[in-house]
Amino acid sequence: MFDPYQPDYRIGDAERRQAMDDLGEHFAAGRLDLATYEQRLDVVTNATMMSELSELFDDLPANSAQAPSTTGTMAVYSAAEVSEAHRSGRNIRSGIMGLTSILCVMATSVTDEGLCMFLIPIVAILLYVLKVGPKQWYAPSTRQLEKQRMRQISAAHQNQLLALQASQNQQRAIAKAERKRKQAELNSIAMDLATDTLKRFRDKSR
Repeated sequence: MFDPYQPDYRIGDAERRQAMDDLGEHFAAGRLDLATYEQRLDVVTNATMMSELSELFDDLPANSAQAPSTTGTMAVYSAAEVSEAHRSGRNIRSGIMGLTSILCVMATSVTDEGLCMFLIPIVAILLYVLKVGPKQWYAPSTRQLEKQRMRQISAAHQNQLLALQASQNQQRAIAKAERKRKQAELNSIAMDLATDTLKRFRDKSR
C-alpha cells in the first residue's frame, strides 16, 4: 500500500520489471485470475509513478511475493504469453462445441428427431458456465506456460541456426566464386606467358 506520508516519485524500467515479477508470483500462487493478471500487467507497463504500482498490491499479501524462494527465481510470463496459452484452451472448447453442433445436426437429419439439438445448449452450459473440464482449458497453468515459452525459445533458436547456416552457405558460395575467378586469372596469365615464351622461341629459331 502506498504511504501517503512518503513523497511519490517517478519510476523506471527496473521498478516495472520488479512489479511484473511480483505479479507473476501472485498469479502462479493462484491469488490472481487471468483477467486480473493481464489487467495489472497493462497498468504496470503504462505506469509512471510509484503510487500506480503500489495500488496494484493493496489487496495482496505484503511480503509473500517478495519473499525469497527456496526453489529459485519464479518465472514471469508476459500478457502476450498468457493470452496465447488462454487462447489454446478457448480453441479446444470451441472445437468441442463445434463438433457437438455438427454431430447433433447430422443425427437430427438421420433420425428426424430434434431431441439431439438439446445437447448443444447443454454442452455450452457445461463448457462456458459450469467450466467442466481440465483447468488449463480456462486458465493456463505454470507448466503449460513454461512449455509454450520453451517452444518459442526452441523455434527462435532454430531460426537463428537456419539464418546462420544460410549466411555460411552464402559466404562459402562467395568464396568459391572468388577462387574460380582467381584460378581463371592464373590460367589466363599462364597462357599468356606460355604464348609469349613460345613466340620468343620461334623468333630466336629464325
